[in-house]
Amino acid sequence: MTRKALLAGGCPEPYHRIESAMPPVLAALEACGLDTTTSGVFHPDGTERFVGDYSALTAENLAQYDLLTLYTTGNERRGADVGAIVNWVESGRAFVGIHNAADSFTDDAAFVAMLGGKFRTHPAQLDIATEVVDAAHPIMQGVETFTVHDELYLFADYDPSRVHLLAQTHSYDDNGPVPVVWTREPGAGRMFYLSLGHNAQTLQDPHWQRLFRNGVRWALREI
Repeated sequence: MTRKALLAGGCPEPYHRIESAMPPVLAALEACGLDTTTSGVFHPDGTERFVGDYSALTAENLAQYDLLTLYTTGNERRGADVGAIVNWVESGRAFVGIHNAADSFTDDAAFVAMLGGKFRTHPAQLDIATEVVDAAHPIMQGVETFTVHDELYLFADYDPSRVHLLAQTHSYDDNGPVPVVWTREPGAGRMFYLSLGHNAQTLQDPHWQRLFRNGVRWALREI
């Protein structure tokens, strides 16, 4: 039976719009054999006008999915039940957060703990050399050090002892290397976070695509 995924994203702001993220992210999810539904906040005419919400993020709706990929931004719920997301993951489901997922619902301590950290700030976009930390992990198979020009997130409430760090960068000094990719296993579930993905060019990068697909398959316990 084909597994089902939900891609939830977008925001009212001019950045992190789901329209630019959809093609490469959907291509990666479909390459993993997932039947994917997209929901969120859309800008149908490319202006500031937006439609939609995060009402797909409820316990009743999430129950039909095996995997949730989050590309939302901000603390406004817009119909989302944040507690239901956490409970859904901890019940044994698969969660994949891209970039601005760490800048979502940051006022909810349980969500931040599930993810492993939250967005604090970022420097100007720069060339980010992503260095493999744990080459033996299944997610890092076939992934080598690569460089993309992107927005580098710096984190708060990040405890390295509570995550499994897979990749980091020395391209910016935040009192040490900056974490870029990590996993957690909240309850019976699996969580994969990839902080790169502000730009469509990054989402299309073959290294990013491989890393993302591996993360999806690991979260689904396929590798």
